[in-house]
Amino acid sequence: MSQVVEELIRTYFDAWSTHDAGQRDAVLERIFSPDAAIIDPDWTAAGHEEILAAIGQARHKLGELDLALTKVISAHHDMALFSWELTQPGSQAAPLATGYGTVIVTDGVISRAHNFFS
Repeated sequence: MSQVVEELIRTYFDAWSTHDAGQRDAVLERIFSPDAAIIDPDWTAAGHEEILAAIGQARHKLGELDLALTKVISAHHDMALFSWELTQPGSQAAPLATGYGTVIVTDGVISRAHNFFS
């Protein structure tokens, strides 16, 4: 199961990096269960409609900044812990923000995601 979980996390971050809303929404609908929830320090979204809207608004707010997966720290059974960073594209400067996240996978899709700032 952990390989499936790791691939879902990578796909999740690929979706965050996609500026095309239609492409991003199609990926998110495929990798999240219809009743999934994302709990972020700044917002909470439940269900596809809210998740698509929240990530779309966040992506718009981030502009050209890159949100990237830095490492899948650990994954077992249906859960994983990962780290991420927010950077200026092409910059060697320190990340603007860093954090951690967890996902829970149910029936091959993300059913819950939690985001944390460090």
